[in-house]
Amino acid sequence: MPARSISTASLTFGLVSIPVRLFPATSSKSVSFHLLHAKDMSRIQQKIYCPKEDKIVDRSELVRGYEVEKDRYVTFTDEELKKLEAQADRAVEITEFIPAAEVDPVYFENSYLLGCEPTSAKAYHLLEEAMTKADKVGVAKFTMRGKERVVLIRPYEGGLMMHTMYYNDEIRSFGEIDHGANASVKESELGLAQRLLDDLTQKKFKPDEFKDSYRERVIEAAEQKMAGHELTEPAPEARQGKVIDLMSALKESLKKRGVSVNEDREEAPATAEPEERKVAHGSRRPPRKRSAR
Repeated sequence: MPARSISTASLTFGLVSIPVRLFPATSSKSVSFHLLHAKDMSRIQQKIYCPKEDKIVDRSELVRGYEVEKDRYVTFTDEELKKLEAQADRAVEITEFIPAAEVDPVYFENSYLLGCEPTSAKAYHLLEEAMTKADKVGVAKFTMRGKERVVLIRPYEGGLMMHTMYYNDEIRSFGEIDHGANASVKESELGLAQRLLDDLTQKKFKPDEFKDSYRERVIEAAEQKMAGHELTEPAPEARQGKVIDLMSALKESLKKRGVSVNEDREEAPATAEPEERKVAHGSRRPPRKRSAR
């Protein structure tokens, strides 16, 4: 089934305007379930219940309320909310270009492919190639469904992709949770962790190597039940042994990957290159400087 455009816009930078169409860039394939009445296998209906009057109410009796303080609300009509919405002028106005590495992924919300119109193909690909060569992404403003959004435009597979972004005050910080900020790390532990990280490092991310095994098991089980077969229980996953301490876990992890670990002495500090690592990696790397704590 061909992709269907959900909206149109004009991508602008300077005096250049490029008509584009928005297409969803992702499609969730997670399994979902309906709630059924076990007695007759009919789908249940959700009713709107008013606890104060102890009765089911119709949707026509509902109003939208904004809670200004505990149990105190200000109500709005749909017309009032419509007037408060930002005016959509269909312009995606790029206000600045920045290095791609400067944007933390935590700000990304939803992704959209930008398709060009036949009349804008040249300008579209001129912008895409210029951004690719400069390794830059565009920060823009866009009004979508009545809400003013910050969006990011970046090259993707020979075209342009748009990401809607969270605002800064929508991002939670570690100041709200305990994350062990005062935990200390030994040099020997850091050295082993760096060796394990190096051994697990790949040159690039390969998304096609990952799959949703849970979804596949659910679909297979549903097909078995539809065919009248009893479910076959999947083989249990091998349990990992109990970790005695962090050093033991790091050493065992390296051993399982065929990297030799010296058991007779404590691992050398991260600033020194162990002899085993020279053999494993074939060359000596310059020592890493550690900043003073």
